Amino acid sequence: MSDLLRLLEFDKIREMLAARCQFSVARERALKLAPSADAAQVAYLLAVTREAVRLLAKRPGFSIGGFRDLRPLLDQARRGQVLDGMQLRTILDTLEAARVVRRHFGEQERWRERFPHLAEFVEAMPDLPGLRAELARSIGPRGEVLDSASPELARIRSAVKDAHERLLDRLRRLLVERQDAVQEAYYTLREGRYVIPVRADRRASVPGIVHDVSSSGQTVFVEPFEIVDLNNRWREFQAAESHEIERLLRRLTLLVNEHDAELERLIEAGAALDLALAKARLAEDLSATEPELIDASRAAVPGGHPRKRIRLRQARHPLLDPTTAVPIDIELGERFRILVITGPNTGGKTVALKTVGLLALMAQAGLFIPAAEGSGVSVFPAVFVDIGDEQSIEQSLSTFSSHMRRIVATLDQADADSLVLLDELAAGTDPQEGSALARAILERLLEIGVLGVVTTHYPELKAFASSTTGLENASVEFDPVTLRPTYRLIIGLPGRSHALEIARRLGLPESIVRRAQELIGGGQLELDAWIAELQRRLARAGREAEEAARARAEAERLRTEAEQLLREAQREREEARASAFAEFEAELRRVRDLVRRLERRAESGAYPEPRVVEEGMRALEEARRRLRETSTGLAKSRGFRVGDRVEIPVLGLEGEVVAVFPDEDEVEVRVGNFRLRQPLAAVRRIDEVAKPSPREMYPRSTATAVLPTSTVEPELHLRGLRVDEALSRLDRYLDRAALAGLPWVRIVHGKGTGTLRQAIHDFLRDHPLVERWELAAPAEGGHGVTIVYLRP
Repeated sequence: MSDLLRLLEFDKIREMLAARCQFSVARERALKLAPSADAAQVAYLLAVTREAVRLLAKRPGFSIGGFRDLRPLLDQARRGQVLDGMQLRTILDTLEAARVVRRHFGEQERWRERFPHLAEFVEAMPDLPGLRAELARSIGPRGEVLDSASPELARIRSAVKDAHERLLDRLRRLLVERQDAVQEAYYTLREGRYVIPVRADRRASVPGIVHDVSSSGQTVFVEPFEIVDLNNRWREFQAAESHEIERLLRRLTLLVNEHDAELERLIEAGAALDLALAKARLAEDLSATEPELIDASRAAVPGGHPRKRIRLRQARHPLLDPTTAVPIDIELGERFRILVITGPNTGGKTVALKTVGLLALMAQAGLFIPAAEGSGVSVFPAVFVDIGDEQSIEQSLSTFSSHMRRIVATLDQADADSLVLLDELAAGTDPQEGSALARAILERLLEIGVLGVVTTHYPELKAFASSTTGLENASVEFDPVTLRPTYRLIIGLPGRSHALEIARRLGLPESIVRRAQELIGGGQLELDAWIAELQRRLARAGREAEEAARARAEAERLRTEAEQLLREAQREREEARASAFAEFEAELRRVRDLVRRLERRAESGAYPEPRVVEEGMRALEEARRRLRETSTGLAKSRGFRVGDRVEIPVLGLEGEVVAVFPDEDEVEVRVGNFRLRQPLAAVRRIDEVAKPSPREMYPRSTATAVLPTSTVEPELHLRGLRVDEALSRLDRYLDRAALAGLPWVRIVHGKGTGTLRQAIHDFLRDHPLVERWELAAPAEGGHGVTIVYLRP
């Protein structure tokens, strides 16, 4: 397996993946990543990567944060070694990072539903709140043991501080009292005890213990007898503090050891999640797509494979520069089982072969592949590869012998479900014997039934592939003008060596080139000429296909822009229509308020002023006019049938009605290749364009058209609404019901506390459109429903 992964450069893919991991344990997993031969496992791995890609698309900055590798610390705790403060802090940081990840999946709406596989990793992270709380209470951000770790430690540290203050206070007073004897007015530490610098010639004036002497001998560092007890007391408290810290660290280490298994699971779950995110990052960097897992039930044609397929579209080798790499299209298994690629050296044959093998391995490792959408591969239980010069110096084997050893192993171990990739088959020996041997090997591979790709220089294999079921020719394109390969792979066409063209371009005498052509023979030259003509035709067809594709893309772009413009125009029309109705409703409310004021004055016996009456009449007349125009316009637009030719004046378009939606007052019109829905009021029949306007058709005194009753339901539900919102809806609803000509309506407000029902009844009492109201019969809702009778 290791040779296979190295030959196909899968080890470099591992390194690229590891570089995108943020957790050291995940990096280890990435460097050990291997393809799976289990189709169900491969499907699961790809599903995990798919979820990670979607997660990073939604939240690009998501990561596992501060996870650390705790395995060495757990191993140390198992051996009974006490963990220090920084090591315990590392464990706490990892627990906090896991808590943040769990919170993300717990708080984000539907994350567990959208990313079920990733959620499994998160759910596998144990919470351990007790351990986390104990560590947080005991260990500070720099690994220091906090006073809150235990009451005893807090008491000891307080005593240490008090003893230290008393000691320093006495030292400061001594420096003042013995200023004639000290070298300088400062104190310092020697061997963990405080001392003062005394002049050597005044040593006797400061009784005490000498701890050090300066290099010049002029200064003696003395611990005066007066502070010995204070020093001792301070040191005793320091020792007690150290003992308590040691006890706490040992206790915390034992607590960590008790949760050894849970912490191991936490590390594994964090590594799995980070590895999935690294796969998603690699997919983004490679512009990779998810490969389809193909499991064919039967061969499409006799030469195809009964189960296995490889379908790569615009595939690129992931280690090549994506800006310069030429993508290739390869399909194996549908019409043939083995692809025989021929062509000049450095033309891209080996790269194409490696691309097939490497992308198959990437897919089986749960990685997305750098290929276009629609690419897919089958899962291969075994992959056999022979690439490059694998000469073994230690065993004194020739290049040919080295290749033969691999091929022998392949023929011995491969079965019908294997993928076989052979570069320069049977090369490195006599051309005639090598060609015959290569043909015999291909025949054997066909008998086994493998799926494979073979590259060769032998011209005899071109004819063999053309005439043998299960084989197909392919070539890498070469430009004889520039003497450079184009790296395009052409399926169905054998390659040429281009040796004579290259020799002529490089200046070889023409006489020698012609003699070489004579020695080759006319048949070979005719074959080369035929192949060259096919290549030119294919190149021309390819250019035409590219031009057609560009034209289709441009047409699609224009169609998209046109649809966007139509959507914007429709939105603007709908907004204009909504604005018009809003203005109309506002006018109705103003008129209704005026009517209410007039009624209240009439009831109180106070007759309104003539000016107020005149203003009310004008408002009523204006509302009646606007209602007539709106209603008439809607009524005129009714009666459309499928097939009617219509005009959309606001867009300046003509089309044909293909659907009518009477309940929504809309029709669907086909304009050219597009369809759009329009309000009835925005569409006119072609034969109606010259007809008189609604104002001319319906005189002012006879405009009695109303809005269709089918657009207003006879029942309004207000349960659960606040009073102000319910009354606002009720107000608008009564306006529409009156316009629709409904004689009565049902208002469902529920029973509850009765607050909403009372507010509705108070509102109906002064409403100008309401004649009377009453509670529904018990069988029809009782106190939860009010029947409102509208004025005719």
